[in-house]
Amino acid sequence: MQVGIKLWSSNPVKYVKDSDFADFIEVLPRSEKSLEKFARRPHNYTVHVPHEGFGFCPLLDMKKSRKLLEHAIRAAKKLKAETLIMHTGYMRKAIDEKSMKDVIKNAAKLARSANYGRVLIENGVHKGTFYVDKGRYYACYSHEQMKEVLELSGAGFCLDLEHAAITAHQLGLDYGKHVADLMRLKPEYFHLSGVRLAAGGHHISIFDSDIDLSYVKSLLKKAGKPVCLETPIDIGQRKREVEFLKNGNG
Repeated sequence: MQVGIKLWSSNPVKYVKDSDFADFIEVLPRSEKSLEKFARRPHNYTVHVPHEGFGFCPLLDMKKSRKLLEHAIRAAKKLKAETLIMHTGYMRKAIDEKSMKDVIKNAAKLARSANYGRVLIENGVHKGTFYVDKGRYYACYSHEQMKEVLELSGAGFCLDLEHAAITAHQLGLDYGKHVADLMRLKPEYFHLSGVRLAAGGHHISIFDSDIDLSYVKSLLKKAGKPVCLETPIDIGQRKREVEFLKNGNG
């Protein structure tokens, strides 16, 4: 199992220089110039398309979303990255069945337009609960919705285990069963971070999470696919997280 770390291209260069403990780096590109520190340092890279915080939402603004995807593709070419992770967008009200179809259709259309690399679509959460996304309702959080967007787009699947935990908590689902349903879609890549479901903390260390870490580690080992840590960019902590996932030492 390969274990990587996520960085934004705007993060300080010290985090790029001290990254040899990770098997790969998933980069969220902010600007062409900020990518130089990555390009100068040979590594294995994947790229995350700038998300809703940057205006990405194929349903509400296809033009902006296409520009962000094209920006991510240019970054992927620069870093010789072949994998791009993409969200599906949101609405400002609860998504009814018709609207969900529209979200899925637009996200699939955008993913199909990519002329480089392998696009992997990431499962969302049911509803935004944290300060950065309150009032947003997301798509593609269930097995049925993900199945539809993957079939329409021809894209692969990135299973975000934190998003799955938040969705299960919001909808009163059993986490293990919800994840098992999503695993039927054969994810090619995983996102992992810690979450405090009742307290509203997310993207925290996996060691401080409400998610059963032994269950998650066993699932990831069995899957044998790349997993990217979306945890705080603390070098010492991330080294311990990578070591734990790969070898079992916390």
